[in-house]
Amino acid sequence: MVVRVQAEAELQLALRRSPVVLIVGARQVGKTTLARTIVPRGSVNYFDLEDPVDLARLSEPMLALDPLRGIVVIDEVQRHPDLFPVLRVLADREDRPATFLVLGSASPEALRQSSESLAGRIEILELPGLGAADVDGDIDTIWIRGGYPRAALAASDADATRWLQSYLRNL
Repeated sequence: MVVRVQAEAELQLALRRSPVVLIVGARQVGKTTLARTIVPRGSVNYFDLEDPVDLARLSEPMLALDPLRGIVVIDEVQRHPDLFPVLRVLADREDRPATFLVLGSASPEALRQSSESLAGRIEILELPGLGAADVDGDIDTIWIRGGYPRAALAASDADATRWLQSYLRNL
C-alpha cells in the first residue's frame, strides 16, 4: 500500500474546513483507500453504495445519517445523487456533529451538478493517479506503468501491462 502523504494532508485540512468533502477521480486511483485511512470499512460511519447491506442501511437516509457523529464516509455517491439534499440539511446543523466525506468516480462536472445544493458547504478534491512522490521518487515506474496504484505497484511490468489492458477493456 502506498502512503499518499500530500493527499492525506489535503484531505485532513478539507475535513476541518468544510461540513462536506467530495473526493473525485477515476476508478481505481485510490479514493476508497484514502478514505479508509480516516474511517475504516466496517465502521458504522462507513457506507459503500455498491454494497447491498449499506444500501439497505441508507434506505431512509435522514434516519441513518442524522444520529452519526464524527466523519461519515459515503463511497460511490454518484449512484445516489438524491443523497445531496439530505447532506445539505445535515451539513447545516448548528452543532455540526458530523462531517461527510463522499467519494465519486463520475466526472467532477457531473458530480458538481448533483451537489449544486451544497454550494458553500462542500469542498471538492480531485485525486489523480500516483505521482513520483508517492513511489519514493521512482518516476520511471510511473512513466512506464502509469499512475494507477495496481499497475504502479504490480510485481512486474508484464503484470502491470495485463492489469492496464483489463482495466481499459472494462471501462
